[in-house]
Amino acid sequence: MFKLIITLINHEAGDRRELVHNGRYNTRESAWKDAQKMAYVHKNAGEAVTHEYIVRIVEDRNV
Repeated sequence: MFKLIITLINHEAGDRRELVHNGRYNTRESAWKDAQKMAYVHKNAGEAVTHEYIVRIVEDRNV
């Protein structure tokens, strides 16, 4: 079983939060598919990164 760990980063405010997604996945491939949908980067007009969502896949026993 696998879970997703989501790290939310607000570069403007210097804030960083980490969340554990409630869903469980039987295979790493199915977790990877959802992780790719959740990953997110926002840039301002000057092309500087302002917000990021980074998603990691971990085995359920490590959460």
